[in-house]
Amino acid sequence: MAKGTSASRRSAGGVRGGVAAYNPVPLYHQIFLIMKAKIVEGEYGPGAYLPGERELCDAYNVSRITAVRALNDLAAEGLVVRERGRGTRVQIVGSGSVIRGPVEAAFPNLAGDPDGAPANLGQAAKAVKVYKFAEAPAIAAVAEALRVPTGTPLQEAVRVTRFGVQPHNHLTSFVPIDIGRTWTRRDLEKGPMAALFERAGIKIARTEELVTATLADVTFAERLEVPVGSPLIKITRLSFASDGRPVNYFIGHYPPDRYQYRVTLPR
Repeated sequence: MAKGTSASRRSAGGVRGGVAAYNPVPLYHQIFLIMKAKIVEGEYGPGAYLPGERELCDAYNVSRITAVRALNDLAAEGLVVRERGRGTRVQIVGSGSVIRGPVEAAFPNLAGDPDGAPANLGQAAKAVKVYKFAEAPAIAAVAEALRVPTGTPLQEAVRVTRFGVQPHNHLTSFVPIDIGRTWTRRDLEKGPMAALFERAGIKIARTEELVTATLADVTFAERLEVPVGSPLIKITRLSFASDGRPVNYFIGHYPPDRYQYRVTLPR
């Protein structure tokens, strides 16, 4: 009996533009969930305006009180801002972003850049000094990360980048030899490694990072122009190509007063 009653309510127009009158969830909350999904999935991006109260009433065949309650609940959750006379505007970030670079300028990171360098590093960097560019056998930790046997030849590169008058970072990268042989020491002096991967036909699809801290030994102190024992930000990064192959094991050291690492996460 109950089943037949439910079915008759549905056939009599219980579903209203995606919301259901027979659903125990209140209509305003059903609209709230629908609009929230559209925001999170990017249909309404940051700064976009949602349909107004009257539009929601027409779309879902509900009262103005129901539409207002749904929009107010979106605002209460911090997803939107209700602006008198203008409408309801999305205020969350729909996708994440990473800012890496010198503290003097907030350079947005180039997506997939295996160095984690700013998109315009080549233009912003005053100088890149390459301390090492050679084939070297993979030590155990690097071999495990790159999924190759210990002792496998890799291309090892060690660089320091300057912005302005101070060294900004100390970068060490290990790349499979078949990829590393497609560029030269001079290529590394010109800018970010991302362009070299692209030139080699390698698209960086995913990156895993570990951010820790360490102290400057004699080598780091000399190259980064800091006292021995100074704190350094240490970032270990593993980059993967679109086919899932790990293609760059990277270790970066940064004086904390010269480096920013800012992440914006979607809600």
